[in-house]
Amino acid sequence: MSTDETTEPQPPPGIDRDASRRIFFALLALLGGAALTYNLLKKPAGPPPKAIAGDPLLVQGRTIYLARCVGCHGETGRGNGPTALSLVGPPVGDLSDATWKHGDRPDQVMQVIAQGAKGTAMPAWGGVLDDPELRAVSAYVYYLAGRKVPVELRPPGTE
Repeated sequence: MSTDETTEPQPPPGIDRDASRRIFFALLALLGGAALTYNLLKKPAGPPPKAIAGDPLLVQGRTIYLARCVGCHGETGRGNGPTALSLVGPPVGDLSDATWKHGDRPDQVMQVIAQGAKGTAMPAWGGVLDDPELRAVSAYVYYLAGRKVPVELRPPGTE
């Protein structure tokens, strides 16, 4: 029996397993450091505006909006969030606009948030947010537009 048959298979020439491991762990450390830095430097959300402070639905909607939507739509919903200009496709929607491209009925607003908007960078949030959360963020979108929150978005008994 030759000694070649009992040795471990060798990686292809030019690939150093130890170097690959070090590079992998260095990348993980960089990603972890970036996430930590982002969280430390991120501007904390202030208290809700007085106009909505007494409305639990709008406070919840604002919390979700600040966590999920502000990056593209901006704090006031004008479509001027920090990532808006770097997105491919049509400009981010201005939620404070008088007309909404995908409709302004509560079911249409919830559908866009839940399913996204084809041909745009608007992602589908239906797999992340449950129905009460979708209703809350939809209600907050109406608030940003200066519109009255439709009764259909409010939990039963809270109209």
